Amino acid sequence: MALFKQLLKLHQGNIPLEDFFTEIIAYFLGKNKEILFSWLRYSHILDLGDYLGIDITTQKTYKHPVRGDEKRPDIVIELADGDSQDIIFIESKVGSPEGYNQLSDYAEILHSLPGFRYQILVYITRDFDPKKEFVVFQNIPNSNVTFKQLRWHQFYQFLSAQKNSEFAQEIITFMQEYRMAQSNQFSSVDILALANFPSSLKLMEEVMWGKVIHEFEEILGEHKSLEFRKRRALQFIQWHGRYIMDSWTQDKLGCGVGFYMKTADPSGYPTVRIVLEVDPKSSKRKEIFEEMRKVCTQFGWQAYNLDSPNAWAGIAVEQSLRDFLATEDHIFTIEEFLLKSLDDLRNIKQQYPQLLCRSVPGSEMESDEDYQNA
Repeated sequence: MALFKQLLKLHQGNIPLEDFFTEIIAYFLGKNKEILFSWLRYSHILDLGDYLGIDITTQKTYKHPVRGDEKRPDIVIELADGDSQDIIFIESKVGSPEGYNQLSDYAEILHSLPGFRYQILVYITRDFDPKKEFVVFQNIPNSNVTFKQLRWHQFYQFLSAQKNSEFAQEIITFMQEYRMAQSNQFSSVDILALANFPSSLKLMEEVMWGKVIHEFEEILGEHKSLEFRKRRALQFIQWHGRYIMDSWTQDKLGCGVGFYMKTADPSGYPTVRIVLEVDPKSSKRKEIFEEMRKVCTQFGWQAYNLDSPNAWAGIAVEQSLRDFLATEDHIFTIEEFLLKSLDDLRNIKQQYPQLLCRSVPGSEMESDEDYQNA
């Protein structure tokens, strides 16, 4: 697991993703002034020469000029060159929307600050969230404040083209992991995948929703409607790049069965997998890990992160889709692999009952953030 993702998990529930990422970017730009200047020019925020003085702060407090309530832009960049000073407010969003009148408030604060040659408000988002300037400047129609809207994937593209340090590479990896690297253009590969997705989905459905779902629910003692299972599997494609059926116990141990599109397979092929995975917040991790190690020894399943106290961890049996390509009937052979692996799961449940005996019918993880790929 990459450094920043691991650090964020260590503080899970205490530091919002946006705040965590803001601190990383502010620190990085403050320590790499040439990259800062290049990014300001690249993004057409400021196209001036290098500055002599630079001050970058996060969550700096300003009072609204009319109401007097306090506001805190994510990042404030103050630049000085001789007698001239410029200021930039950056508001960052990674998944959440703009707060009520947030950009208008920041624009009014910038408008009220004396002594600056240029006052610039930058709104940078992961997701598409267009804003109209006349709304941002609704209370200051004749202001000299400049409004600039950007997307994080543009910063990702810029940073990827720089001479990368180890720190920069960790940022690039973090942005990939949290969907900030996605561009707004379809590649030829994207179009090909989109054109073939309906037929690929049909094949996955044929594998999943017959004998496999019957065995899965019989072993785990959990029965849900097929419509629910299919809808949840499609949600997992959106959230995590996997098409699976899942079940959870009261000890936050999850079982997932299906197709995993984002994998560590060196060939780049998706895999078919059965996995038992433990939430970092489980109170029974130590006891579960002890039994998981025994399962690996007896059944040949592969373990991951069992020595990492704050990471998603578990055991799995999987096979690359590449291994099925030479067979005459892909659906049959993949189904046979999953049924054989489910037979292992049945034996595991019988021999290690503490692993899967605490099933909670109808239980779900609370959100997409609760079910991460290891």
